[in-house]
Amino acid sequence: MNDMIKNKIPFVKFIPIAAVISTILFIISIVLFISKVSNNTINMGIDFAGGVELNVKIDNDDVINIATIRELYKDFGSINIQELEGEKNINSFLLRFKGSNEESDKALEVLYNTYGKDKVLLIGSNIISGVVSADNLKLAFLLIIVSWIIIMIYITIRFNSRYALPAIITLIHNIVIVFGVLLLLNKEFSVLVLSSMLTLIGYTINDIIVVFDRIRENYSENKPFKEIVNISLNSVVGRTVITSLSTLLAAGAILIWGGNILHDFAFTFFIGVVIGTYASNFIASGLLILFMKGKK
Repeated sequence: MNDMIKNKIPFVKFIPIAAVISTILFIISIVLFISKVSNNTINMGIDFAGGVELNVKIDNDDVINIATIRELYKDFGSINIQELEGEKNINSFLLRFKGSNEESDKALEVLYNTYGKDKVLLIGSNIISGVVSADNLKLAFLLIIVSWIIIMIYITIRFNSRYALPAIITLIHNIVIVFGVLLLLNKEFSVLVLSSMLTLIGYTINDIIVVFDRIRENYSENKPFKEIVNISLNSVVGRTVITSLSTLLAAGAILIWGGNILHDFAFTFFIGVVIGTYASNFIASGLLILFMKGKK
């Protein structure tokens, strides 16, 4: 009777449907990536595509709000504006955007027209070359791969290889689909988006470990493994809902009120938490059932 109560949500019955949905989304993401790469239309940030960085200081009697500066560049295109901190950096801003010297002149012209050429001081400029950006991109993919390897070693030690492979496949599934959503919406792939993806890997693996740990606790040779998985998922569903909702609320708040700089970071994390929660309950568990077939 107790098992029936614990087993009230038939998670395992939905695993085949989830597998079909995930396979379709995964294939669409891969096809979209290949298409974007072949047409060279992936929206890369300046850290990965190259660009210009300008450090400017405005001689103004009143402190200028960064929102005012961002409003000046609302029609400029893709530009990242940061306010420098410190007493010596009052009204100092860092402008980062794709382009060359011609775009630099246009960016400065916006400030000249608003505050006067004699009031705008160019502290420094930096051009991020294509070679440096290519190295950054290689390092980005290397970081993700290394994180997967470390996680696989950790889970193999804590559980065993039958648990490790489903976890890694689920992580790959999550990253590919999240990246597919970003490609579909033509979001800029920047360092902030990369950091969001790395954060997602840590968040998702924590969720997977909680599920796998409960499955291991409930394991019994006298019950079908599918039933053990279902009981385990039901026992952690409350924790999963509370954790996911609280994380989504935080990510949603940053998405709404965090400004342009944090928008893509928050959006990536928000979508990743939704996909990660779904995947840790259905994809990781389904793969574990598949890998545990035939085990006595």
